[in-house]
Amino acid sequence: MSVEAPVEAPVQPGNPRGTRPAGGEPEARILDHDCDGIREYDNPMPFWWSALFWCSILFSVPYFVFYHLGGVGTSLSENYETEVGEFYELQAAKLGNLKPDAATIMALSLDRQKLLAGQNMFKANCATCHAPDGGGKTGPNLTDDFYINVRRPEDIFTVLRDGVEAKGMPKWGKRFSEPQLVLLSAYVAGLRGTAAASPLKAQGDEVAAWPMASAGMSGGAPAATVDAAIASDPAGAKQASLQDRPAPSDGGSGPR
Repeated sequence: MSVEAPVEAPVQPGNPRGTRPAGGEPEARILDHDCDGIREYDNPMPFWWSALFWCSILFSVPYFVFYHLGGVGTSLSENYETEVGEFYELQAAKLGNLKPDAATIMALSLDRQKLLAGQNMFKANCATCHAPDGGGKTGPNLTDDFYINVRRPEDIFTVLRDGVEAKGMPKWGKRFSEPQLVLLSAYVAGLRGTAAASPLKAQGDEVAAWPMASAGMSGGAPAATVDAAIASDPAGAKQASLQDRPAPSDGGSGPR
């Protein structure tokens, strides 16, 4: 007695396999194309999944502009640099052996980590008048070779500490400690020769290039002074309140 194998009904183009109604609802449709005899179901994604997908794409456009194309948002790397700068700034406030001389200022101006402390102070207190990149606004350009009140690196410290009342430059010596002003002076000295987005025209007299930094800093303070202070009290600096940071200023000309 022979048993015949069941014969499948051919799939009609207008009525593909899998579309028979079941309980009043159509089953998933099989697509017309096949590859080596393999057919594919047409299973659309749920609406909520597709909506999240397209919303994420639409959201990415303003997000990218806000954080990466000149918007006011800060990137992860900028947030990291800000936190590190706050750490160094708080440590620098505790130091008493950073001397405001050319050797110390120029040595610090080449140390990127220590300059983060000066960068934080500059952006919070000086960028209003000098622009975040030092190109100048109401205050003079700090990126060219021309200065009004500065002839040597140590003059930057003097102008920052004592101010220039005739030009609207405040006395930062009342707000910052001497080590903090040294770090800020180093940052300002390092702005020279950088490319500002919209630099103001030159003001004052052309000043000779800064002297080359020596291997260490004067006054018996080696280049690792700030690092040594950090190693001695890392937890204290990280736990310090951000309320100890100087409040932003909204006026004043710069160390020119």
